[in-house]
Amino acid sequence: MTESSLNCWSESDQHAVREQLERIFKSGPFLQSRRRQRFLEYLVTETLAGHDDRLKGYTIALAVFDRPETFDPLVDPLVRIEAGRLRDKLREYYETSGRSDPIRIDLPKGSYAPQIEFRQAAISEPRPDPSDTKLSEQDHGPRQARALAKDEAVNPPPASSHPQVHWPSAAAALALVLLTVTAIFWEMQDRISRPAPFDKPSIAVLPFDNIGDDPKWERFADGITEDIITDLSHSKGLIVIARNSTEIYKGKPVDIRQIGRDLGVKYVLEGSIQPMGERIRVSAQLIEAASGSHVWSERYDRPVDDLFAVQNDVTGKIAATITTYEGSVAEAERRLVRRKPPANLTAFDTYLLALEMKHKVTKESLIRAEGLLRKAIELDPQLARAYVALVDVYFYLIDLGLASSIDETVVKLTEAAERAVQLDPDDGKTHQSLAIAYAYRGKPAQALAEYDKAESLAPSDADLLLINAWALPQFGQSARAVNLAERALKLNPHYPDWYNQGLGITFFFGEQFERSANHRSLVKEPFALDHAFVAMANAYLGRTTESEAAAANVAKLDSSWIAERYLSEAGGYAEKEAELFVIGARKAGLPACVPAAQIKNSPNLVRVKSCDEQRARVVDDVSTSSVPGTAMKSGQ
Repeated sequence: MTESSLNCWSESDQHAVREQLERIFKSGPFLQSRRRQRFLEYLVTETLAGHDDRLKGYTIALAVFDRPETFDPLVDPLVRIEAGRLRDKLREYYETSGRSDPIRIDLPKGSYAPQIEFRQAAISEPRPDPSDTKLSEQDHGPRQARALAKDEAVNPPPASSHPQVHWPSAAAALALVLLTVTAIFWEMQDRISRPAPFDKPSIAVLPFDNIGDDPKWERFADGITEDIITDLSHSKGLIVIARNSTEIYKGKPVDIRQIGRDLGVKYVLEGSIQPMGERIRVSAQLIEAASGSHVWSERYDRPVDDLFAVQNDVTGKIAATITTYEGSVAEAERRLVRRKPPANLTAFDTYLLALEMKHKVTKESLIRAEGLLRKAIELDPQLARAYVALVDVYFYLIDLGLASSIDETVVKLTEAAERAVQLDPDDGKTHQSLAIAYAYRGKPAQALAEYDKAESLAPSDADLLLINAWALPQFGQSARAVNLAERALKLNPHYPDWYNQGLGITFFFGEQFERSANHRSLVKEPFALDHAFVAMANAYLGRTTESEAAAANVAKLDSSWIAERYLSEAGGYAEKEAELFVIGARKAGLPACVPAAQIKNSPNLVRVKSCDEQRARVVDDVSTSSVPGTAMKSGQ
């Protein structure tokens, strides 16, 4: 059957459906979410055009959610999760303001093709007689993306008790059968494309609910959620999904079994905190996702200052329950998931406020973050995580060229990192901070040792793994970096925007240029370096037009950008990676090497071998051309 024969919607039908979309988009569940509007509009438009067969997770991800061509539904369940949320919002709309609407649009489970029903209230003219052969096939176009049940088809219910569904002619009926088979096929494909189960016990920690109106406790709820995730990610016996990929469920009605399928995890933890004067109630439930049954649940009524003791008890019990072997858990494993908690709530709240400032990444916000972190340390001198955050602040100031003195900032960064490890030697992030300090001080062997220690301590911390991957090409470990990036993506399929920069670098040095260009192109506020990676990756792929456009943006944003200088300012790269970068710059028409005339002004330049050879050739050419008669000979 041809594509046009499947498109059985009349112009008036299509107009009515689009009017219904406008009503939906102006409602509460959709008004503030352009992303949700775009998703629904795409599904309905494709259905009206008879393109139901194109509604697959991969094509939707590219068309609606701007995912790159390398998008893999086996790794990233984005479309299935968003479809579930869209389904819930449509149900919410039709249970409230859309209760009397003339057209109902639903998204059946197991299919991305929307079900569109014209209800009785919408029919203002006599119902067409299916036996009237003068009516065209379009007049009886299918109104649903699924076939009716057999008993409905033989004995249609009275129009007064059910929404009216136009019954198709023979040709359209065949189309419905084909669409039904297609829907069944894609439901099977959807099941196949779900994330494969991890090879270890796995868990997703949902955002803890704040039962109360005080925004301070909202910060605490978020902080406790992140702490539990970070603590559990230190366990060698657990796979822990990153917070970004569970944050999407915050404040939403959840189906634990669906979450388990979406994220490929065996267990889900949900909980809440409820302040009650000078006391606090914390509830936590560990649920087996496949069955939805509770493995254990606990409720704590404690003084507010016991909040962190409760947190430690929750993480310890999760480790004890999930990683147990015949009822026995090694004490070492329990100790591993107990990072040193804050001494008091005021210090923790100050720390959380500092993180909010740090995440804004402006000079003013970073300076403000440094002050808040110093205050948190005054309140709790043992707060190791505050020292880790200080390292991040100093790293941003150096990396973005905002530090008043790089040497002084490196000293402060190193002191903070060393103190963090002293305070909490079992925390992966403290060792990663020390690795960054060693890298800045030109100590590659010590830096690599600390990166290794960080990974071994926190094997399921997606952010930590990606930051390691970001750094390892510098030491000639690009293949290992790609492996870490893949692990981070699996743990955090709904990753934040900053991942794209790290992924772009990692995949570039891993010579996966398609993926590098795609991720780096997704950076929302790109610098010259972002455009440089896009230009070089496309040059390696032979995409001249895309490479030239990106190279032009580099020159526009930073006319002094030179590949060799960037490598040097980053601390230098291993020879293979350095040459890959410089050659890529040449291919993209970007300045690759620091000119010989500028070398004397760059005494600390970390030189690239091929650039030294190029400068030597230039000097030889100049020397040769200065010999009388040489120029003529060279031109002969």
